[in-house]
Amino acid sequence: MHGAHEPLAFRNRLFRFLVEQEGFTAIALEAGFTEAMSARSFVEDGERDAETAARAGLAGLEQYSETRELLQWMRDFNVAAASRGRHAVRFYGIDLPAGGRLSGPRRTIDSALTFLSRADPVSARTIRNSLSDALPPIDSGELGSLSMAAQAEFETVIEAIAKALQTNRKSLVARSSGKDYGWALRNLDVARQLAKCLAVTPLVGADMKLWARATDCRDAAMAENVEWALKNEGKNGRLLVFAHNGHVMAAKEDGRRMANVDEKPSMMGLHLRHAYGNELYIIPILCAITSNGLLRAKPLEDGSIESTLAGAGPPLMFLDIRMSKHGQNKETPTWLSKMRSVGANVSAQGLITLDTSVDGFVFVNTLTPAIRRSDLAR
Repeated sequence: MHGAHEPLAFRNRLFRFLVEQEGFTAIALEAGFTEAMSARSFVEDGERDAETAARAGLAGLEQYSETRELLQWMRDFNVAAASRGRHAVRFYGIDLPAGGRLSGPRRTIDSALTFLSRADPVSARTIRNSLSDALPPIDSGELGSLSMAAQAEFETVIEAIAKALQTNRKSLVARSSGKDYGWALRNLDVARQLAKCLAVTPLVGADMKLWARATDCRDAAMAENVEWALKNEGKNGRLLVFAHNGHVMAAKEDGRRMANVDEKPSMMGLHLRHAYGNELYIIPILCAITSNGLLRAKPLEDGSIESTLAGAGPPLMFLDIRMSKHGQNKETPTWLSKMRSVGANVSAQGLITLDTSVDGFVFVNTLTPAIRRSDLAR
């Protein structure tokens, strides 16, 4: 679940190890692509500070000290790497802007026009002034669909900006860099993803069969953004992707909320498995208990991996499922095929078949809340 300390601490330690010992070059978080460009600027160029970068670029994640620690470590690593002539590590957001919420269109448009104004402030101002009130404000936190007028306007503005960027390519590259220009183009591709997904996003409270289409669209977009990030890293790139268990599993979403959905949505991990095969290693983080105000954990179900491990004793463990399948114990594959993870979140209650959906897992018996700024001030 989001907001727990142990997954964030594990992420930070794992990424540091992978960078220092295994040659990994980047990390990608379940954060809006557009917003995360602010965090990227801090990591690569040191603009502002970790607190400001997290607040501007990682909505929802910025409140946790573990997130700021990650950004600061990356910045410090890059400063030291530059002095030694080593490669820099990079930061990516792979989610739709605003997580697919209605503020997303304004966010992508504002970012694109800010970049365009470096070379053509007149065109940027003209496009900005043409925007109507049909598009929701940039601070809207609502989920749902755009009106027909807003959807049409969003799609039209994307292409108008794309044309202006192409017209001003040489000037924009000269005033920034080819790298920054490439990110600006990708931001427009993400805006197109958002437009596509908003077109199939129903109103809040609609039947889950309709929401399944929006979920399928969002996870497909996230997978595309992971592929772009890894391609952007070059032939020697290695990427750690950190997102909710529900996104990383190589499966179609199953469980209570999708019980009545015939066409279950494909999760990001399934798309990535098709793209990368065994070069992708998926690790969910499982727990038995949540504490101190985290989302309420539902009772453990008999036969689930959470129930089995809670009864086994060790409060912290890692199991490499790939290795277990090919070990000397012939009963292990049979046991794994029967194991399911049902998750700790009452509202989602996803269902993961371990031997087909993931490659290994971390088990933490008890999850505790992430460290918030307010906690540090006490």
